[in-house]
Amino acid sequence: MLLSSCFQSSLEKQKKESGSAAASMSTAETPGLESPASPPSKKPRLSAAGGTCSSNNSVPVVDNHSSTVNMNDAATNGSANNNGAGHSGNSHGNGGSIDEGLYSRQLYVLGKEAMDKMAASNVLVSGLGGLGVEIAKNVILSGVKSVTLQDTKPTTWDDLSSQFYLRKADIGKNRAEQSLKQLSELNPYVSVFTSTEPLSSELISKGQFSVVIVADGAEDLMKISDFCHEQNISFILADTRGLFARVFCDFGNSFTVKDVNGENPASTMIAGITKEQNGVVSCLDEARHGLEDGDYVTFSEVQGMEELNGCEPIKIVVTGPYNFRLLRDTTGSNVVTSRSLINAYLQSKIRCL
Repeated sequence: MLLSSCFQSSLEKQKKESGSAAASMSTAETPGLESPASPPSKKPRLSAAGGTCSSNNSVPVVDNHSSTVNMNDAATNGSANNNGAGHSGNSHGNGGSIDEGLYSRQLYVLGKEAMDKMAASNVLVSGLGGLGVEIAKNVILSGVKSVTLQDTKPTTWDDLSSQFYLRKADIGKNRAEQSLKQLSELNPYVSVFTSTEPLSSELISKGQFSVVIVADGAEDLMKISDFCHEQNISFILADTRGLFARVFCDFGNSFTVKDVNGENPASTMIAGITKEQNGVVSCLDEARHGLEDGDYVTFSEVQGMEELNGCEPIKIVVTGPYNFRLLRDTTGSNVVTSRSLINAYLQSKIRCL
């Protein structure tokens, strides 16, 4: 009993000593280590007036009281020093490549050519109501060069039901100027400006815009539309009335649609091609071609008419669900000798509107 009692006392003493040592270790400072600093905020800050990007990744803003817009003074899209901005990749702008970390999904969907065109575009959004602010938000996030918010109307109670950047305190104040701060913070690569001048051909010329979007009723719409058409400026009119909406687009005299539906070019097996002035292509019985008049096709793995392999796209006229006629003379071609290795690749429609 005595031995057991002494052993238990010894164990309790050891536990107390070890607990005291652990407490002292937890409160002591470890030499050579410092408490981690809080990570830098990724939220862009507004810079002073002037419309240029600074080295601390500030967002360009112009003086709200000035209604003059000059795109020559706008910062090049992505030309700002992006140190500490939290974006990976190169700058997005003229003289630099696209920030693949920021625009990776758009690059995958739209392609580099479309993104380069967007990066060089100055866009005017007229009317900062519920529809206009949504358009402006999406355009800024898409990565254009600059966006100018044009509006002459003050904020009303009705605007508070659809314009998500306006508040009760903004009633009576210009809608564009009151939305500038929030919209400028969306994308540090895009210069954002405001204009309280009426929408006119003079304002459009002065701003050197490549796209004009009217999202609220404006005077002389026909005059503005005609001016944009003559100057080869893309014009978009959008309007909403409750559950109903309308969109009108005028992209100039020569606008080419290279991708009608966004789908990948289809391919199908064909059974043969006739030798005549406009050769008729027959698909296999179980394979509908799904083409329309005016589509273009090209071929590969054709045996007999090898000159069709890798040829330039040939325009077609549909004669049935399994047949179509080539607008090309095939009388001097050899007869197709194999069915198993004939493959027709259907190219997307190209139309000039």
